Amino acid sequence: MLHFSRWKITLILGAIMLGLLFALPNVLPKNVRDSLPGFLPNQTLNLGLDLQGGAHLLLEVDLKDGLETTLRSELAGLRAALREERISATMRNRDEAIFVTFKNAADAETGAPILRNQSVAVDSSVIGGGGKTLIIQKQNDLHYKVTVSNEFIEYISNRTIAQSIQVLRKRIDPTGTTEMTLAKEGSERILLQVPGAKDVDEIKDRIRQTAKLGFHEVVRTDPVVLDLCVNENRCPLASAAYPQKNGGGYLMVKTREIVTGADLKSASEGLHPQNNYPIVNFRYNARGAKKFCDFTATHVGEPFAVVLDGEIITAPNINTAICGGSGFIEGSFTMESARELSLLLNAGALPAKLNIAEERTVGPELGADSIAAGKIASMIGLGGVFIFMWIVYGLRFGTFANIALATNIVLIAGALSLMGATLTLPGIAGIILTIGMAVDANVLIFERIREETRNGRGPINAIDTGYRLSLAPILDANITTLIAALTLYFVGSGPIRGFAVTLSIGIVMSVFTAIVVARLMTSTWLRRARPKTLPI
Repeated sequence: MLHFSRWKITLILGAIMLGLLFALPNVLPKNVRDSLPGFLPNQTLNLGLDLQGGAHLLLEVDLKDGLETTLRSELAGLRAALREERISATMRNRDEAIFVTFKNAADAETGAPILRNQSVAVDSSVIGGGGKTLIIQKQNDLHYKVTVSNEFIEYISNRTIAQSIQVLRKRIDPTGTTEMTLAKEGSERILLQVPGAKDVDEIKDRIRQTAKLGFHEVVRTDPVVLDLCVNENRCPLASAAYPQKNGGGYLMVKTREIVTGADLKSASEGLHPQNNYPIVNFRYNARGAKKFCDFTATHVGEPFAVVLDGEIITAPNINTAICGGSGFIEGSFTMESARELSLLLNAGALPAKLNIAEERTVGPELGADSIAAGKIASMIGLGGVFIFMWIVYGLRFGTFANIALATNIVLIAGALSLMGATLTLPGIAGIILTIGMAVDANVLIFERIREETRNGRGPINAIDTGYRLSLAPILDANITTLIAALTLYFVGSGPIRGFAVTLSIGIVMSVFTAIVVARLMTSTWLRRARPKTLPI
């Protein structure tokens, strides 16, 4: 147990040096970190909301809005399926149900199986499976009622929240560098915490925007018909009127979109190739490129409208077929507004409306107080442990334990920096707890060495036996604690996970420093000093 080959010593010292290198940026000023050579690590610990302040928002997902969207989609699917078979029926969406009235008994007899075929199996990978999407109820010979099943509602809820989280992550943290918390809270809420956020209103604006983009065919119509559509909502079938941006009046468009925002592959701000004013460049995926190419090829000379959130951004004429799969949107943008729009388009539209149920702003002063308190607690805890080890085990062995403990803290800081983990106040508590647990392994070893010394063993034999027989209880205690920490991480969220991360890393590092680092120091001293008795 006490023999270390040269390659083992090199490996141990190399691991400690790496930990020191990754931990070092945390104590260097920012200008020094920025001037470090590229091959050296310069990443520091990310501070959580409770340490550096920021925004705390609890968002409520309007699941009723998502359900209405689903009903409209199902209504369109039912109408298309019946129209394809040339079956006459009227449909209306009311009271969270679709009511279907067939024209005659023959249409009802042929159309009923078509309605039932539209109810398909719910995605089993999401909710456990077994159910159908729709419930078809016959009310009389000509009337049917279509409702969404409970299984499909649960699936819609889970999908809506998951998609909302994904869209919010892209909108608020497009570069992926903000260590924000974004997690499901209960059945209908999303927790959003953005550490270091200075402009909470900007975050709220990004949340409220829907970014629903569509390209529509413009309908040339009589001003009287357009006026009836705008003011009395009496629009021609499959048509709607949208206002033009910057007060340009209304235009009539077909409600069926040529392509949608879902067909966009990417979007970015840029400058017009000829006139040098801000625009938004976009690129379609293969499906969107084909649909847009087919439409523009058959509508040369006609206008089409770019509709964003119910407003026509621009309505240019089609001069030639656009088949390259890319283009740009004009609309009196500034570079900032063009960047914001491209960001929203890249993130996609929210599947349902989000309401802010709770809003809190944590000031940086509170975080500074927490950091100061954490430092004081760490110093007191560390100093207390140092003094205890020197008093109980003497200067020599107490120093070995204390050096191992200091190495443990450096390695924890290095590992957290390497992982890009976020340090929260509970995380600091995990580190302080680790200080006590780290020295616990040394106490077990040293007490065993004392016992072997009392039994008459020599220094080498006592130390070797002490380390060898203490290994099992040390691993047993730390592995069971590690299991508990990992359980906290996978089951918990937010601050609990921060505590679990630091505790898990601390357990691994404390075992390494107690069993390997302290043993290496003891072995080196024993080989050089060759003591007759142990000063423990």
